[in-house]
Amino acid sequence: MKNKKLKRLLKNKKFIIFMILLLVLIICLFLLKGIFFPGGGSNYGNRLDGIEKISFTKKDQEKINQFINNNEKVTSSKINIHGKIINVIYNVNKDVSLDDAKNIATSSLEKFDDTVKGFYDIQFIITMTDEKGEETQTTDENGKTITTVVKKFPLMGYKNSSKEAIVW
Repeated sequence: MKNKKLKRLLKNKKFIIFMILLLVLIICLFLLKGIFFPGGGSNYGNRLDGIEKISFTKKDQEKINQFINNNEKVTSSKINIHGKIINVIYNVNKDVSLDDAKNIATSSLEKFDDTVKGFYDIQFIITMTDEKGEETQTTDENGKTITTVVKKFPLMGYKNSSKEAIVW
């Protein structure tokens, strides 16, 4: 009895088309779920492949930090690492020029190991907490005079892992 009902259902073309469409819909839903809700992989994808082979220890970081802090023009410094980016952040005295601040970064870049410079992107963030800035006055299109304070800092420089120099 059940065999006859099953044979009759299988002969019904509407039922077969419905089952095929239902199967295709289920497969599509699984594929869309994978696209819109990916598994719990790394936030960085495969960008960090090989990072475990590069040695940039706390001791290396302290050596660079010490070098920067030994400069009398620097008041404080720190190093933060986020994935494949090393942020070198330091504060300079109020009498330091832009060129002097850039030279500190360039000379500290020489303290990094070549393998570290070839793998990590290095970003320099230079601040000056005591900077007063220069007041400038401009006139807008309505004739109103606007006074603004222009500051030279913070200054940011970036060295890509595939490049040799810092871009400011």
